[in-house]
Amino acid sequence: KKLENKAKIIITGFGEYATLRTIIKLFKKGVFKEDDKFFNIGYCGANAFDVGEVVSVGKSYREKPSNFAKDKTYTLDKNSKVKCYTSTDFVQESKHKGIFDMELYILATIFPKIKSIKIVSDNLNYKQYKKVSLKKSWQKANKILFAQID
Repeated sequence: KKLENKAKIIITGFGEYATLRTIIKLFKKGVFKEDDKFFNIGYCGANAFDVGEVVSVGKSYREKPSNFAKDKTYTLDKNSKVKCYTSTDFVQESKHKGIFDMELYILATIFPKIKSIKIVSDNLNYKQYKKVSLKKSWQKANKILFAQID
């Protein structure tokens, strides 16, 4: 299957800053609107799932809440209990149980209709992340995506 005429693929890079820069540029160019439906697909670390698992994110949190205000929690999929904690850096340990990325929280703050599919690439181990091959996991993630787009 192809995504032609169904969706736009936007590659943001990794990390909140790269993601935010890309989103701002695309807003300025009028490529999309805030109320469009978005899917975030990418890698994550996890301490609650095995490498290669593909998960739909239920809620998005900040890994380290701000000292100045209570960070909001975003619900992305009411049918999923998976918690995603976003950090500005690669997470190697956490008191939380779930998955960990570097982009989803900023995307959830901007796009109210976002859904997220994450592929577990490591168990909070940077060396493991650099060595993993997840071809079958990407095939599964694509199946989930196409089922939601159709």
